[in-house]
This record gives sequence, C-alpha cells and structure tokens, in this order.
Amino acid sequence: MPVPSQHLAEKEFLLIQEISRRPLRTQRDLSQSVGLSLGMTNLLIKRLSRKGLIKITQLDWKRTQYLLTLQGVLEKTKKSYNYTLYTIRLFRQIEENIASVLRREHKNGRRSFHLVAQDELQELLSEKVSDLALEETTLTFYRAFAEVPASVDHVLTATLESPPPSFPPERCTSLVDFNNIDFRL
Repeated sequence: MPVPSQHLAEKEFLLIQEISRRPLRTQRDLSQSVGLSLGMTNLLIKRLSRKGLIKITQLDWKRTQYLLTLQGVLEKTKKSYNYTLYTIRLFRQIEENIASVLRREHKNGRRSFHLVAQDELQELLSEKVSDLALEETTLTFYRAFAEVPASVDHVLTATLESPPPSFPPERCTSLVDFNNIDFRL
C-alpha cells in the first residue's frame, strides 16, 4: 500500500520531472541531470516509490524503467501549479514595490535611477517606468553591484545578490524579498 504523499520536496520534484521526460534512464543519468549524488538519487527514487509516485520496473538485468503513477502526475501538476502561482504573486509584488518606490523617489526629486537586477526583471522595470509616465526619468541597469560606480548615491535592487559590505545599507532599496512573498515597501 503506497504511503500517502505530503508535499514534494524540491529534489523529489526535480527527479520526477526528469523521470517524466525520459523514463528509461539509469540512476547515474538521473543523478547527473538533477545534480545529486548517486546515493541521494537512489534514496529519493525509493522514497518516491514508497509514496506511490513512481513505479519501478526492471526490464532486464541492466535496464530499469521509472514511470510516474497517476498520483505522481497529480503531485507534479500540483507542484507546477503552485510554482506558477508563486511566480505570478512574486511579479505582482515586484511591480507594486517598483511603482511605490519610483513614485516616492520621483516625488522627492530623483530623476536618475540605478538598478541592480537580473535580466528578466530589467524588462519588467522598464515597462513599469513607462507605465508610470514619470517625467525626465532615466534608468541605468547593472547586473552586479561591482558594476555600480562609486558616485551613485542610491541603488534599487531586484536580485539574489547581496550588496557587498562596502555598500552602506542606506544606499540600497530592495524591491523584492525572495523569501517573503508578502514583502511590501
């Protein structure tokens, strides 16, 4: 009798994704694709089987087939759905924070904004500035704090990178907290 599954852990989810793509793979191939040790991959495969999420079939002495069960497909779908919702909420939160900070800073006289952000967020920020129609506003993007000139007095951040110790906290405003989806400025 399968063990009732709780929520899929991230590593289990990655493994299920790989199994669903190509069921006739060795554990070694799976471990390399997911970036886990062979022992951890073996442990997770056994756990997924006990949970009833995958079925293991020995085709011959050398080949094993891993198939997602209906329950496995459902769990994968739930995890994907929840990840999509999380991503949408994160982008809405980022948009709200961007608008709030840009309006406040623009109202206080700032016309030049410097931003350290991942490429995907740069486009979002450019669109938001355009939507807000803030007059005489310029945006300068940097991929990393190391690129920010010392003369810049204030930096907006939307990245997982932490500011270096030489960067005083009062010089930065984080637009997103990746660990707290409800973070608001």
